[in-house]
Amino acid sequence: MKRLIWFMVLGVWWPVLAQAHFLIAVDPKGLGYGVRGQEAHFLLLLGHPFEGILYDLKAPEGFVLTPAGEKEKVVFSRLTIKDYASGKKRFGYRLTYLPTRRGDHWICLKAKPYLNEETNQVWQDYLKVPLHVQVERGWEQSCGFGLEIEPLVRPYGLQTGQVFRGRVLLKGQPYAGAEIEVEKFNGFYVPPSKLPQDSWGRINNPRLTQVLRTDETGYFTVGFPEAGWWVINVSVPGGQARYAQRTFPLVIRSGIWIYVFPAQPVPPTGLDLKPEGP
Repeated sequence: MKRLIWFMVLGVWWPVLAQAHFLIAVDPKGLGYGVRGQEAHFLLLLGHPFEGILYDLKAPEGFVLTPAGEKEKVVFSRLTIKDYASGKKRFGYRLTYLPTRRGDHWICLKAKPYLNEETNQVWQDYLKVPLHVQVERGWEQSCGFGLEIEPLVRPYGLQTGQVFRGRVLLKGQPYAGAEIEVEKFNGFYVPPSKLPQDSWGRINNPRLTQVLRTDETGYFTVGFPEAGWWVINVSVPGGQARYAQRTFPLVIRSGIWIYVFPAQPVPPTGLDLKPEGP
């Protein structure tokens, strides 16, 4: 009965999330790869990844989960970046972390709750992004969020044409029927006239954001048609929340950012592997 009630709630308010914005965490230089003893930098923003529309991001919280399962501090420094849609300067952050050991690290982030005026809901965002440092060790670990995407495919080294499979866990239990949004970060502003259009000349929103649901055991699979940074984000209702002395519906969201490389075959070298002699 509780599950039925949740799905009834989903059916009432879920359509308004079709054009959701996301907490963005990308590594423009290292593309999610790092080297022991060298600082890694991630750009943290809030907005629409595909269109490049930005909003102000309040100071987030976070830590790095090391390959040994330990939590280490990160440094946040505020920066400004122009939002070409409005012409305003927006606040974002640069995250700096110095890996001291080899292996797979997780950048684990929690944003401050904020009011999404488009949906009249309070959103609480969690986010994680892998940092691969030289050797494969520890990518199966979890940040420990109440709502989290568990990767079943190594979350780095992916190429276009490959797929990512994961599972949504809510309080440690598989969550069936959860709606997931997938969107690419283009890294530049795309004006409405340049966005994909449908046969009637309207913005083709389904082409901007892919939507899918988890199966009865919480699993999902998603593919990537282009190279670049991609977010996979799940949202669930979280009851009510107080914000600015008012009560609003609360939405809990949790995402994972993954970099996908272009599929590039290695050209022949002329050093063919073939038996010698007759």
